[in-house]
Amino acid sequence: MKHIYICFIVSILTASGSLYGQAAQFLTVPTDARTLSMGSTGVIAPASAFSIYNNNSAAAFSDFKAALAASYAMWQPGSGRSNLVNLSGFFKIGKRGAFLLGSRFSLYSPYNITNEQGSITGTYKPTEISFDLGYAFKISKSFSTAVTLRYVVSKISPDASGGAFAADLGLMYNTGNLSIGLSAANLGSKIDYGYGPYTLPAQIRLGVGYGFHIGEKHQLSAAAQGGYLINNSGITAGIGLEYLFNKMVSVRLGGHYGNPEKGIPPHLSTGIGFSYRHLTLNAAYLLGQKESLVSNSFSIGLEWMF
Repeated sequence: MKHIYICFIVSILTASGSLYGQAAQFLTVPTDARTLSMGSTGVIAPASAFSIYNNNSAAAFSDFKAALAASYAMWQPGSGRSNLVNLSGFFKIGKRGAFLLGSRFSLYSPYNITNEQGSITGTYKPTEISFDLGYAFKISKSFSTAVTLRYVVSKISPDASGGAFAADLGLMYNTGNLSIGLSAANLGSKIDYGYGPYTLPAQIRLGVGYGFHIGEKHQLSAAAQGGYLINNSGITAGIGLEYLFNKMVSVRLGGHYGNPEKGIPPHLSTGIGFSYRHLTLNAAYLLGQKESLVSNSFSIGLEWMF
């Protein structure tokens, strides 16, 4: 009976029946409002404090010595809303290397706890958190690689919690205007709550991006990304556009495809950004199909590069 109860709670947190057998789905939610607003095309995103979760190898290309960021997302407000908080950053080591640090925290909506007679005895808020440490290295002027090690803690009920180790691998080719990125995320052990293992949401992503200037004050960037969910045999895809004026104000639009039974459902995304003296504030908002779980999800993030 308790095993069925735990399975039920996991299915609520994943908000999709076919994700039954997987845990820690918060690991698939973009922490960067910029890439979220561009169809979740993070695998080719430029170096930033969010690189550890976009494509860890991008940090090696940064012209800055370090970066710090914090973000908040209200995810799937229509069903089992979760609040996700992120802290991340990097600092360069020499001209080629960079250490990356990050932590993600997800707090879900509370649910009722009942006894065997069906009476409510209390409430509980499931929580999940990851701790991440990575290293990126620029092999050549235009090619970099990176690895991130991760520990995940998942607490879904007062007497059901578990942990898992995982790793991310990243590659990036960057010529300035053109970027090609490849990453494999959440490759690792399973989470066992005491009644059988649950896999992490492992995935492979490949993307390409291109940016160019129109005069001195206008810049356009386009991105496209495809992904494969390893354990679910699911396909994802995203496209995004960004217009940047005078290196200060950004407007973004994107679209994301995903089988709603195997991951994040299809949606459109939009966002804005403001930059001033190496401080950047980004926001993203999602528009899904009627009654889509991700409709009205939003994210906001603040980054400082120095």
